[in-house]
Amino acid sequence: MASKQFQNILHHITNLNYAQLKKLRHEVESNIATNQVGQAIADHEESISHCPHCDSHNLNRWGMT
Repeated sequence: MASKQFQNILHHITNLNYAQLKKLRHEVESNIATNQVGQAIADHEESISHCPHCDSHNLNRWGMT
């Protein structure tokens, strides 16, 4: 999703009523819970301290979860 689209969604959240916010929260939490691969990567992402190939501690994070 483009950043501009995401910012538009964030802007419109303030216009939702309580029931709509609860439904949105449920959908977001459901999507997070079902994304097991993303969760596993996020859990272990910070524990990576060196390159497994060259053992360098100077890492650049080029990808995304």
